[in-house]
Parts: sequence; structure tokens; C-alpha cells
Amino acid sequence: MSSLLVDDDRLVLCLSGVQAVMGLARQVSVPLADITSVTVVPDGLAVDLGLRVGGTGIPRRLAFGRYRKLRGGPRTFAALYADQPAIVIESSGGDWDRIAATVEDAEGQAARVRAAAGLS
Repeated sequence: MSSLLVDDDRLVLCLSGVQAVMGLARQVSVPLADITSVTVVPDGLAVDLGLRVGGTGIPRRLAFGRYRKLRGGPRTFAALYADQPAIVIESSGGDWDRIAATVEDAEGQAARVRAAAGLS
């Protein structure tokens, strides 16, 4: 599973070896000050990602990598498995508009990220 770390003023999503290969990235990050919302979804693949522009996707199984909606939609980095809870982090700046990842204890991680970002 992916893991979330708070590193100084950034939130960092770290991927394991196989996940890094599938997602074409070892880690991605956004500034804590730019996080606008943090939500949890019961099924990671229920998130509307748009089109995959880099990474690995297996329909109804997993989605890893860079996704983009047409015509200026959000830039999303996904590390998602089907039928598992996932955290969705919306950002107003940095390299990503949204990070969606399946993590252990998604509710607990969401609360920790909200606290670190100063969200109520």
C-alpha cells in the first residue's frame, strides 16, 4: 500500500517498488498550505479520474499514475485499488490538483492530513 508522510511543509505520497513502476513515480507531493479538502471514498476506483496519460490501469482492478480530464480538468495522481477505501486530497497549487490513493486506515490518515493542513 501507499503511505502518506508529512515532511516539513509538504504532504508526500510514497509508493512501494511495484507501485512506483506502475505509477511511473517513486513519490509525489503537494504543499500543505495548498490543500483545500480531504475526503475518503469507500471504493478507490469510484473516483472520476479522466484519461490516463501515464502509468498503469487495469479496468475494475487498479489505477496508478497520471490522469487528466479533457479541456483543462484537474491533474490527478492516482494510486488506487478496487474495492478498498481511498483518500482524495484536493489541492489549489503545486504539480497536482488532486491526489487519490488507497492507504491503510484511510479515515485516520484523512484526519491526520486535515490537521496538518489546518483544515477543520
